[in-house]
Amino acid sequence: MFVRRDLTDFVPTPEGRMHFVKQGSGYPLVMLHPLGTSTWAWHSVIDSLSQHYTCYAFDMLGHGESDKPTRHFNLPDYARALDHACQVLNIHRAHYVGNSVGAVLATETAASFPERVDKLVLVGCPVFEPFDAPQRLEDMAGQYDSEGLPIPRTLEELKAATTFADPKPEWVEANNGTRAQAGVWVGKLMQALAYYDLMSRLPRIQASATLVMYGEVDRLRTGEELLRNNIVNASKKVLPGLGHIPQIEDPELFVGALIPFLEG
Repeated sequence: MFVRRDLTDFVPTPEGRMHFVKQGSGYPLVMLHPLGTSTWAWHSVIDSLSQHYTCYAFDMLGHGESDKPTRHFNLPDYARALDHACQVLNIHRAHYVGNSVGAVLATETAASFPERVDKLVLVGCPVFEPFDAPQRLEDMAGQYDSEGLPIPRTLEELKAATTFADPKPEWVEANNGTRAQAGVWVGKLMQALAYYDLMSRLPRIQASATLVMYGEVDRLRTGEELLRNNIVNASKKVLPGLGHIPQIEDPELFVGALIPFLEG
């Protein structure tokens, strides 16, 4: 996993314990991972980012080493649990960077708790139409077995999905491992995401600045202009030649885009 960990621990919330990795010093930076992954999604950049910030990488409930929820969970539920964890850890205001569903969680946090979010970075953020949710979920049903567990994906499938523009076997293995760890919560979180009305939440964001970031080949780039044009003080950055999880594919390019925005 990580080359170095200052702290890996658990923080209680009313819905279960959340696992987090803390590293570095300085202003807090909260880091939220994609669907079906974990704090692993940040392992390639946390060393560099922790030279500038106190990094807090969280496993969403149901994922990684965090507890599994005991009831139906929607995106506002995830945001409330995350905010509770942050308050316990004395993270009262921070920069937030989220990737994929982590970007949606960061958006909901910024909308529900605007005083908590300083700068907001949305990486590969999906912008879905909630009315399309039944068809979207039906189209994705083949990714799960009869018990709702995620089926391992191949290198070719991850490339076709633009998860990575040029996937490496070790990334495929890690991705399948974190999906297996989350189990049925991959599908449950996908359901919550499919029915979430992200566009309606954008006017509530009061971050001092927002960066909308996508890998060039990410198939979810269809939402980039909607985000940039509906969030106050938003700008856009496209990372050439990269896919949906750009910080894994090219850590140096990702950090080189992120740090100037956060420090600007």
